[in-house]
This record gives sequence, structure tokens and C-alpha cells, in this order.
Amino acid sequence: MKDTKKIVIILLPFVAVAGIVFLFSMNKRKRTNHRRREQIANEGYETAGDILFPQKKQIAKYKTKCS
Repeated sequence: MKDTKKIVIILLPFVAVAGIVFLFSMNKRKRTNHRRREQIANEGYETAGDILFPQKKQIAKYKTKCS
């Protein structure tokens, strides 16, 4: 019984810190998505998302082939 209490006491701060980090990262992601959507809406055309925020990784069918 004493060993389990020690383990819980040791792990509790790590779990709390992980939870706080997770909440902050989710909040940042929500703000970023909101900012992007607002910027796309201000541009006034449907493909603004593709132009303003291109994908970081290119899709294979759009890559140029080197011979």
C-alpha cells in the first residue's frame, strides 16, 4: 500500500504538467485556426486557403519530375 501511494505521489505532478501543456497546445491550435479562417474570409474568394496557406508537404501528383 505504501509503494502505490509513493508512485501516485510521484506521478501526479507529471500528469498535471502534461495536462496543462495539452490544454495550452489545444488553445493555440484553436486560435491559429480561427485566425486563418478569418483571413480567408476577408479575402473574399473560395480558394484563398490554398493560396494563403499552401500545404507544407507537396502532393505527389503535383511534383515536377526530374529526368
